This record gives sequence, C-alpha cells and structure tokens, in this order.
Amino acid sequence: MCGRFTQNFTWAELHALYRLTNDAIPNLRASWNIAPTQDVGVIVPEEGGMIYKTMRWGLVPMWAKDIKIGNQAINARMETAAAKPLFRGAWKTRRCLVPASGFYEWRAVEAPGKAKPSKQPFYISRHDGQPLTFAGLWEKWKDGMLSFTILTCEACDGIRDLHTRMPVMLAKDGLEPWFAGETPVIDPGLDAAVSFRPVSPKMSSPKYNEPDCIEALVAWCGEE
Repeated sequence: MCGRFTQNFTWAELHALYRLTNDAIPNLRASWNIAPTQDVGVIVPEEGGMIYKTMRWGLVPMWAKDIKIGNQAINARMETAAAKPLFRGAWKTRRCLVPASGFYEWRAVEAPGKAKPSKQPFYISRHDGQPLTFAGLWEKWKDGMLSFTILTCEACDGIRDLHTRMPVMLAKDGLEPWFAGETPVIDPGLDAAVSFRPVSPKMSSPKYNEPDCIEALVAWCGEE
C-alpha cells in the first residue's frame, strides 16, 4: 500500500513534467510527509490539456453518505479496482496522476531492550532524483469536494524486500494511455531505478512535516 508520500516540486518542474495548461499556483509548497485526508496536488486531463488541481486524499464516491468512507479508500488495488463499486465509476471516467518525489513504508525490526519489534519507516525514491508518477482515480462529492485514491500493485524487485505492494508508478509513455482508459503501463525500469533507506521515526506522526523526514539514518536498530 501507500500510506504517506512526498511532493517537493517547483511550478516550473511540474509544468515541464506534465505540460500543464493552467496558471501557476502561487502558494505551491513542498511537503515531506503527506498523510491521508490532507489536500494534495494531482493532475487531470481537462480543457484539452493537463490541469493541476488540489484534492483530498481518500476517495469519497458521489453516492457516499459520509466522508469517512474515504479513510478506507486511500489506495485501490489495480487488480480489482475496475470491478469494485467504490472505484469502478472512477476507473471508467475519472483518472488522474499523482506526482510524488518518493513515498514511505514501515517494517517491523527488533529493537534492543524492547519486548516488541519497532516499526521502522523507510523512504523509497529514485536514485537519480527524478519524480515518480502514481496512477490515481478521483471523484466529486457534495459541495464539489474532490478526492482521490492511489492505485497499488505487486512490488517490484527493488522494493519487495520492504513490502509486497507499491503504488502503480507509470512509465513516461504510459500517461496518455492511462487517461485513454487502458490498463496502467508500469515503469519497466523500476527494479534498478528505486531504492529505500531508513529514516527518522519522527515522520511517523502526520503532524511532523520537515525536510529531515527523508534524511537517511546514520545508525538504526535494524542494521547488522
């Protein structure tokens, strides 16, 4: 799954990556610890181009009676999203891209002096610093509120030692096919392109959002 991720882009970078057609966002800010229910920038096709919009993370379908349904819909399994009532409408007609600099996962590690394993966070990103583009689905709810979910799939070799699932990360030439209704084209170079590193447990709190969230720990309890 994907429960936290980062966005650290300038408007110029986003504009170049996705050929955006809307006006610049004057208050665009980096975020090193995006958590569910927060507002996040996503990309949607609109007016003949690519538009940057802010949406709530956690998909709330138009028929939902309570916004809380989105708390259980931050991710959608690629293998079943087309058939599930919660996601199938968006799968057909409301697809989006979620730009990410990287994302987090946790792994239980034995901690000296503690009876129970600790949950150690890890940050996953590309070696070359290039962005990741997650495949997403979006919906409109009451009062025009927009929300989205991130598709997930089986983890690639570069991540499998950490977690069995990962966000669907699209190939550069897979953006238009995704919007055209095709099955996601996952970046074929991910095995060699991504890696993970242990980071400070401070980022486990969704309230902590500082640049050091992604800094590698020099020493940690899981190292040999």
